[in-house]
Amino acid sequence: MIRFEGVRKSFGAARALDGLDLAVPEGAFAVLLGGSGAGKSTALRMVNRLVEPDAGRVLLRGRDVAGEAAPALRRRVGYVIQGIGLFPHWTVARNIAAVPRLLGWDERRIAARVDELLVLLRLDPAIHRDRRPAELSGGQAQRVGVARALAADPDILLMDEPFGALDAVTRQALQQEMTRLHAATGKTILLVTHDVDEALALATRLAVMADGRLLQEGTPRALLEAPADPRVRDLLDGGAFGMRRLAVVTASSLAAPVTEAPATLPRIPTTATGREALEAMLAARADAVVLVDAAGVPSGVVALRDLLRA
Repeated sequence: MIRFEGVRKSFGAARALDGLDLAVPEGAFAVLLGGSGAGKSTALRMVNRLVEPDAGRVLLRGRDVAGEAAPALRRRVGYVIQGIGLFPHWTVARNIAAVPRLLGWDERRIAARVDELLVLLRLDPAIHRDRRPAELSGGQAQRVGVARALAADPDILLMDEPFGALDAVTRQALQQEMTRLHAATGKTILLVTHDVDEALALATRLAVMADGRLLQEGTPRALLEAPADPRVRDLLDGGAFGMRRLAVVTASSLAAPVTEAPATLPRIPTTATGREALEAMLAARADAVVLVDAAGVPSGVVALRDLLRA
């Protein structure tokens, strides 16, 4: 879907990208992770031609983005930034409808799309459609920013540190929303962050960068289990390496099958991670948790010793 081939970029004497080679598969939730100056935001902005490479190519579905007019490209690639950038004097509905109107959609189609996206992002259209950005919480405004980026139904969604300005509780809620949204739409998402926990929570493909270069790319679990560079290990460790490994392990993969379980044990969904299982045990002061399906039927038990072994 997205491919960087030998991409180089300098700003004066500072080299932002130094021969970046990276492929993002179609349908992936790919995350570029690295510290300040790693080159991740520069790489992201090359996809919609906000930044042009000095050398190399950026391809979308095998076509060099340099061969397409930048305005047309940007109308078919969703883009979400940390500052959101909503027009303060426009309503929520008008903000979301900006790109569809540029594309000449009729008003009935636009109105239906606005309501569809508000529902998808768990914002009641009757309540939020006619509000102004100043009337929204930070989390609501960020949801509207995502809705605007999705309005014209783009194949690709670019997200540049989208949750960095939000408080921890709101940020975690929006991360969960983005995981749900990705599963519901199957869109290719490329997100930039310096937050390791956020990267591990969201990514299906993780690319760690430093000094304008790609250090390692793969699934989060692969990078945690076999870091190919000491800088990858140091970045992912952060003093919480074991907990981060549990965050990318499913609780169901550690569970012993059961059909009945003690009523005193805490219940968590079968989709939970090992880390969520541990948090549930700590909260209930229990040494095991029961996994239950959507109907509440027990399917397995995860014991503390299973988590320690993992």
